[in-house]
Amino acid sequence: MLPPDAGESMPMELPAEQSRKEPIKPSPRRRFVAYHPQDRNFFLLFLALCWLGVLMGFVPAAELRRTGHADYPAPLILEMHAVAFSSWMILLTAQILLIRARRPLVHMRLGVISVALIPLMTVTAFLSEIYSQTFRVKEPDERAYFAIAIYYVIAFPILATLAIIARKNPSAHKRLILLATTVIVGAAYGRWWSGPLYSLVGDGLLGTLIYSFAAPNLLMLGACAYDWWTRGRLHRVYEIAVPAILLGQIAATLIYHTPGWLPIARFVVGS
Repeated sequence: MLPPDAGESMPMELPAEQSRKEPIKPSPRRRFVAYHPQDRNFFLLFLALCWLGVLMGFVPAAELRRTGHADYPAPLILEMHAVAFSSWMILLTAQILLIRARRPLVHMRLGVISVALIPLMTVTAFLSEIYSQTFRVKEPDERAYFAIAIYYVIAFPILATLAIIARKNPSAHKRLILLATTVIVGAAYGRWWSGPLYSLVGDGLLGTLIYSFAAPNLLMLGACAYDWWTRGRLHRVYEIAVPAILLGQIAATLIYHTPGWLPIARFVVGS
């Protein structure tokens, strides 16, 4: 004898019905690993690239000033800005070397200096740029470039302050410091290669973005590529801050190319 239901055909489950019963769950996002053995070498390489830009961008100008051949005299505010900028680079160097030497306590104590250094750098940068703009009269619209300088003055303190706030989160803290440093180092690289890039790409919207921000963007690209290579994903700081930085660059470029900006820049500069 057959069992009671043996002759009956079993209902087949359609794929759609099965998917409704067992919804496909998205795979969880890969966790960001805070530390990787290559981090020590990466941040040392980043530091070397920053110093390369500083030396190539500012040493020739400093030498001209030392020998009395600078385009304009340097008042106290300009000297204060140079000292503050150099102090940031020296502090960054010391902090990276302290971490390599496994001296985190000294690293944290020394980092307190940045609390005073950030506002000093911001104020002296803004006032120094105003002073320098008064001597940039070779081209009738050269003062419009003041918009790019203001972007640097705004972006750096925001990123550096966020880095201090995030100091108890080492992976976020060091990446915010990196981004803040790319902003100010961008100005140094600009002194080095913005002229040749300007001749190559021109002064249109895209050209301005390239010759003004090529260096910081290349440094940011390298940092993002390193995270992707070592972790398989970007840190949350990069996911939020890098698009914000790029939007700021675009905004500054659009302002620079806005005809109504030039009289405003002249008014701010005072001429």
